[in-house]
Amino acid sequence: MLIGAQPLASGPLAVALGSTYDPVYVVRGQAFNWRVRLLVDGVDLTSQVTGMIDVDLEEGAAGVGGFVLYLPPGPVVPDDWKGKPVLIDFISRNRDGVITEQRLFTGKIEMPEWDPTWRLLACDCSDQLQQRVEGMTIEAIDALTGGHWSADLFEPVTGRSRWDYAQERMESRAASLDCSPTGQVRVTNWAAAAAPHFVFGPGTTLFESVQIDLQPLGAATNRLEIDAGYRFPRLWQHIQGFGWTHPEASSVGIPGFCQWRVWTSDLPTTEMIEDAVTGAGLTLLGGVGGFKLPLSMGDPCGDGVPWINQFDNLWLSATASGGRRWVQQVTESYKLVMTALGGENEATQVIARESGSVAIESSQADDWESSRPVSGIPESTDLSDELRRNAALLTLLWGGTVQLLSAHRGTTLSWQVPTDLALGIDRVHTLRLEDKALAQGKCRRVQHRIDIEGGTAITTLSVAISRGGGAGDPLTVPARPDTSLAPITGSPILTTQLGGRLNDPITG
Repeated sequence: MLIGAQPLASGPLAVALGSTYDPVYVVRGQAFNWRVRLLVDGVDLTSQVTGMIDVDLEEGAAGVGGFVLYLPPGPVVPDDWKGKPVLIDFISRNRDGVITEQRLFTGKIEMPEWDPTWRLLACDCSDQLQQRVEGMTIEAIDALTGGHWSADLFEPVTGRSRWDYAQERMESRAASLDCSPTGQVRVTNWAAAAAPHFVFGPGTTLFESVQIDLQPLGAATNRLEIDAGYRFPRLWQHIQGFGWTHPEASSVGIPGFCQWRVWTSDLPTTEMIEDAVTGAGLTLLGGVGGFKLPLSMGDPCGDGVPWINQFDNLWLSATASGGRRWVQQVTESYKLVMTALGGENEATQVIARESGSVAIESSQADDWESSRPVSGIPESTDLSDELRRNAALLTLLWGGTVQLLSAHRGTTLSWQVPTDLALGIDRVHTLRLEDKALAQGKCRRVQHRIDIEGGTAITTLSVAISRGGGAGDPLTVPARPDTSLAPITGSPILTTQLGGRLNDPITG
């Protein structure tokens, strides 16, 4: 058999994505001989296989396999077969005598079922994808999956399933996490290559095997609306200075006292001033300053009249400062809309919605209101975390992108070929079909079905069909809205009201 005008296995079949390659054109109507090799725990049990050998490899899921063994007379402990390593190889020889060996499956026996009547052991196998990821460190998962992840949108990693964590990271990747046929855990991108790796021309598919599974309209989301919130504490501190002077003591010092002495009135005490500040919900900063009513003097005003006063806490003019601290919870709201073709037209919209929020918590905010105000700091301080905001919004944006891409690759085209024609094809490749249908897409599933008794080996290939393409808008985190407030204003000069007199002592 010839592939691309070359004998089978005369050149590399698996082409690395991103490297330079020429498409492999599958040639029809060629003869070949094949056999399968089954190794269980390193022992070749091919001769004991009866019935079918099945292998199913799908993107984003654990690969599975199955076979039935006839066990010769003797004791059998079915439970001992659990966990035994399994290798399934396909060996093909073309008409030129060139032999090709291809690994179809690498895994372990997951569940054996024993039939003592016919001495048949049916084995269901798995490539242990979930268990292998579960055994990885967080750092290894990050390096493998990449993507975006936010601790504000998902549960903490500690004490939680590593597989769930890996799936959360993959939500922001247009790719799938799976295992290769040789057992390597890997990430395969969804994007199909511009040039196919394998081309199946006319007459290369089995009769009536081409099938298409169309995606329903309701699953083709073309508009995603995201409501995101970012909440953080804003620490406020306001210090207000107050000043008061008796209206009849406009001058400073003794001259002001002499003015007040002509028409005496009650004066505030130190305690009264302090109570006025604290009674307004403020914390007194420092002490009370100003000019006190002088103590006893012989002739302070030069009019020959002595002054008698034994109270040293009365004020003719006073200054005081009070401060207050409080916490304001600020919420920034973001309305993000992502659309694909048809998503902007109301008549053709298929809408999905997502939401997420970030809440910044801080012990500094918890203790702020009970702490004492100090001078020399800004009036307001935002306890925001720009890294957390960016991480959450990028996770939502990239997750939305992947959701839209996934919604537009739900159509699957499948066809069957002899397994010899499918050797080397994996889920990393782009396939093109030109027989009964014309399509090109990234391989999403490979199913091998080998009938030992019937002598047939058939492989079903499935590709994801996406009609999307082109370049989208760059994903950038939106700028923060303006949440600032106007400065606090107020007059620091206090007024005075004097009672108990019919006439104003100054104006009459």
